[in-house]
Amino acid sequence: MKQWMKKSLAACLALVMCLSLAACGGNQETVEETPEVTEEPVTVRVAALKGPTAMGMVKLMSDSDTAAESGEETTGNTYEFTLAASADEVSPKLMQGELDIACVPANLASVLYNRTEGGIVTLAVNTLGVLYIVENGNSVQSMADLAGKTIVASGKGSTPEYALRYLLTENGIVEKGTHQELLELGGIYAHLYQMYTEVA
Repeated sequence: MKQWMKKSLAACLALVMCLSLAACGGNQETVEETPEVTEEPVTVRVAALKGPTAMGMVKLMSDSDTAAESGEETTGNTYEFTLAASADEVSPKLMQGELDIACVPANLASVLYNRTEGGIVTLAVNTLGVLYIVENGNSVQSMADLAGKTIVASGKGSTPEYALRYLLTENGIVEKGTHQELLELGGIYAHLYQMYTEVA
């Protein structure tokens, strides 16, 4: 009986050792080192509207010019800047891929996103909180003082106009007239109507 136990114990130990060795051997995968990827510098084509829209890019433009003049690299990329007088100059170039980045009014960014079915996306929205009302004289002290006055606004059809119209409406100063008269005025009513008919 002792003989049988010795043989059984030896067989069990041999089996455990074989299983242990098999488990240690496992399926070894060779790990290949991925080669380090070096990105080539690119030329980034940037456009902005003259005026407040482009002000946020002044430092980038200055740094790019300084780097180009001195031959030093700041980001590794080079920049080509285009300053346009209106969004109508920028939109087609952006949609046709002639520009990589454009600083445009927020409302135009949403229109471009919809027209390209998400092909053009918004990276950031920055309104800078810029809205100034300037007058010749000293008669305007509050929004209510603007009632009945002719107001000329920059940024027609864009954020500055919308912000001004919102503030006027919130203060009870609204455009009045028939549908046709409001279309002829070319204000926010006409712009929103035009956007609605383009989408519909």
